[in-house]
Amino acid sequence: MRTAHAPETLEPEEPDSGLDLPELTPPRWLGHHADLAGASWYRIARHMPELLGRAAALAWRAGPRDLVSTVVFTLGSGAATAWALVATTSVLTELFAEVPTAARVAAALPSLLLLAVALLSRGCFGALAGRSQARLTPKVVLAAERSLLRDATSVELRAFDDSDFHDHLFRSHAKGCDEAGALVRQATDLLTGLVGIVAAAGVLAALHPVLVPLLALTMLPQWWSAASAARTRYRMVLAFTEGRRRKFMLEQLMTARESAAEVRSFTMERRLLSGFDRVARRELDIHLKLATRQSVVRLAGDAASGVMTAGVFAALAVLLVQGVVPIAVAGAAVVAVRVAQGALGNTLHAVAGVYESGLYFSDFTTFQREARARLPRSGLAPAPAGFDRVELRDLTFSYPSGEGPALEGVNLTFHRGRTVALVGENGSGKSTLAKLLSGLYTPQEGSVCWDGTDLSGVDGVSLRERIAVIAQDHTHWPLTARGNTVMSSAACAERFARATAAAQADGVVAGFRNGWDTLLDKRFAHGVEPSGGQWQRLAAARSFYRGDDGDTVPLLIADEPTAAMDARAEHGFFASVHAHARRTGAAVVLITHRLASVRMADHIVVLERGRVVAEGTHTELMAGGGLYRELWELQASAYQAPTVPEQRRP
Repeated sequence: MRTAHAPETLEPEEPDSGLDLPELTPPRWLGHHADLAGASWYRIARHMPELLGRAAALAWRAGPRDLVSTVVFTLGSGAATAWALVATTSVLTELFAEVPTAARVAAALPSLLLLAVALLSRGCFGALAGRSQARLTPKVVLAAERSLLRDATSVELRAFDDSDFHDHLFRSHAKGCDEAGALVRQATDLLTGLVGIVAAAGVLAALHPVLVPLLALTMLPQWWSAASAARTRYRMVLAFTEGRRRKFMLEQLMTARESAAEVRSFTMERRLLSGFDRVARRELDIHLKLATRQSVVRLAGDAASGVMTAGVFAALAVLLVQGVVPIAVAGAAVVAVRVAQGALGNTLHAVAGVYESGLYFSDFTTFQREARARLPRSGLAPAPAGFDRVELRDLTFSYPSGEGPALEGVNLTFHRGRTVALVGENGSGKSTLAKLLSGLYTPQEGSVCWDGTDLSGVDGVSLRERIAVIAQDHTHWPLTARGNTVMSSAACAERFARATAAAQADGVVAGFRNGWDTLLDKRFAHGVEPSGGQWQRLAAARSFYRGDDGDTVPLLIADEPTAAMDARAEHGFFASVHAHARRTGAAVVLITHRLASVRMADHIVVLERGRVVAEGTHTELMAGGGLYRELWELQASAYQAPTVPEQRRP
């Protein structure tokens, strides 16, 4: 068997797009395409019982009533098909009887009535089965989506730093949920096709045993042509996967809002269109070649099927001449053969579909097992309501990348009502320490304690409800300005007014036409897009507002909260942070590279390569020299006027 990438089959070579694009890495959701392209029918059949079992279990969990209805009505449709074939035999028997024509018709009327009822029943059963299947499929997809999202939002944050886990999540999200519905749909279609074939074969066996092998002979050419045409098309799709991805990438560059400005600024229109045309023409050529090859395969299959069908008719003629079967049975056999041939096409398509969907659904079930192994422990005690001090004891933490510890042997104490600044160069561990303090990560060694209570032994959700975080890469939620501030906290008008004023977010919203009810997303009608600095003020407001029952949280963590603010807004924000700590008694942990704003902190911690190298007040650290003083003087020198040498007079 040739592989899916065989160039002599489909010539899938990728043309130069004219954009200096390197070879693209296969997307993470195409992980099983090579397996699908090389799968034999024997391999598919070997996995079919397991896949059908998965489909049945999934459908039963999502919609048991619709599953039972689908199976019952499908079987009813098959029984009605068999009934119709038997009734056809009775009709033909009466019509071919050796009596006057009028008497033949009169004798055939009851059988004709039974045939009409059978055909009507088959149509009704088919419609009801289709309705149940149409109801079942979206239920299955929804159940899979809910399960995936529940697992994805419940696992520990550290799982997202594991590239294998993240790839598995992406693949399950991109294909797994939809393929769960496709698996059930294809399994139902497979059942429908098999029931049709069994009904036709059963009737033929009842009419005369020799008719069953004749049925198999007529089905072989059709099976070959349908399977070959489907495999050829699939190999084309797989072979040109990279080309279609390049085409999609170019389409996105030309139509996305994010790239629209630079497309015009750098006059990239013609180059992008030229690259698109090259790829699109190549794809069109492959489609045209595919159409020709599929037509040849189908023509060969139809010709072989015609020869086989003619052979069957000849065999029936011999049986008629020899008196083995009556003419009515021969006529019914012809009808049964046509019914079985139609069911075979549906069955072959469904078999391939079940196998493909089953592979991707197996990814989904594997991800579920992996995600549930990464869930936090359940049944833990709720977190303390507050603290007087937070202690970090011999704290060590490493990311899954295996590049060494991001933090090692950290011992610190934070007191409520004070502002502590974390200072250090990029990669020193400041943001990692902030995530450990906020309960998003659990240390591999050491502990984070609130008044002696180790946070690794408390419920994570209740802990994070008592912590506010202004993240460096905060999310721009597609909510109203009010929703972006309140988030999941309870409504409190007084705290809302105080938090928005402290973050200077009320001035931002004052410029919006709909005020706090303005939708902050330009993808929607009447939505607006705040600037970076405005977003940071709103992010600060949501952190100041964080709390429940009118009480603010005891710990506020601000990670680079002013990166997009101007100097005036930044000064006002830091003043608000210190005022917030004094007013609420919260402990504030501040991370910033702008050391001019750090000097007002009550305590400064200097980190280098995951270790605490110094701590104290600004005055103490400047007097002690070291990294802090070096960074301070480096930044201060940028604001000093350069010395201009005095020019001599000629």
